[in-house]
Amino acid sequence: MCVFERCLEMCRKKKGSVVFPDGEDTRAVAAAVRLAREGLSHPVVLGRPAVVQAKLREVGELGAMIEIIDPASPSLVERNAAEYMALQEKRGKNVSEEEARKAVTCCLAAGAFMVRRNEVEVGIGGNLSSTANVIRAGLRIIGMAPGVKTVSSFFFMISPDCKRLFLFADCGVIPDPTPEQVVDIVGGTTEILRGLMGLEPRVALLSFSTKGSAEHPRVDKVRKAFELVKARYPGLAVDGELQFDAAVVPSVARLKAPESPLAGESNIFVFPSLEAGNIGYKIAQRLGGYTAFGPMLQGFAGGWHDLSRGCSADDMFQVAVVAQGMQRARNNQ
Repeated sequence: MCVFERCLEMCRKKKGSVVFPDGEDTRAVAAAVRLAREGLSHPVVLGRPAVVQAKLREVGELGAMIEIIDPASPSLVERNAAEYMALQEKRGKNVSEEEARKAVTCCLAAGAFMVRRNEVEVGIGGNLSSTANVIRAGLRIIGMAPGVKTVSSFFFMISPDCKRLFLFADCGVIPDPTPEQVVDIVGGTTEILRGLMGLEPRVALLSFSTKGSAEHPRVDKVRKAFELVKARYPGLAVDGELQFDAAVVPSVARLKAPESPLAGESNIFVFPSLEAGNIGYKIAQRLGGYTAFGPMLQGFAGGWHDLSRGCSADDMFQVAVVAQGMQRARNNQ
């Protein structure tokens, strides 16, 4: 079963909840309406009620069962500002009431607080906001998952016949991940592959070198990451540094890395840089015909995801479904 279909089935069995912070947008409203109509989620749309109602009229769905919340309503701002001040105080920062009110009035902050308080399973933004602002809101309000210090991302890469699934990371957030950040990336992706898809992770730390075939500081970084990953996850099937062919083609693995526990059958590829990851997934997508689903964010203490501002209503609907499945998989770990 492909990723989306698996998550769709999970939502059909148990209706979830999702907030669209960038709610003053026809695409967000259309996605929310579809989730409600199909009985998959209780959707919450943030924005000025009159504006959201106008968007509902645009899509011809005034009777849709979606919840509309104004992020600037006085009672909500007061509650969020008080929580924000307490949160910042725990972090050793003094924030005035005026500064707190200013920080929490925006839609992203209001949505992030809903995720933090478990009022919804996931938040899906980015259709109107920048990626930087989406991530910033998540860091300031939701915070990091226990033991994690890195926000990163991955793509589900699905073969044209839907028989092969790979996770590519990080292809959307960290330009030059440190070995320590690679450990967090590995932890997040393995959790999802195992928990959501029921597959045993086989992780390849990619490089332009295979087991000493080249010497370079960038190769050394992958080698150090490999040692840290092994120490953190001693039972994990992982290897590095590996060239892509040695990670995915068994006959090449036998020649280049005969002692590799992956034996050319990896299902998670961790790229050494953002440029490599971005190029890699687009080659697989455009030349290999793979479906690239994502990037999905990972590392936050709650479900918080970013979309391209060029996304469609269908994109928002699908990401909302998959994000809920991911969050349930994480909660069940």
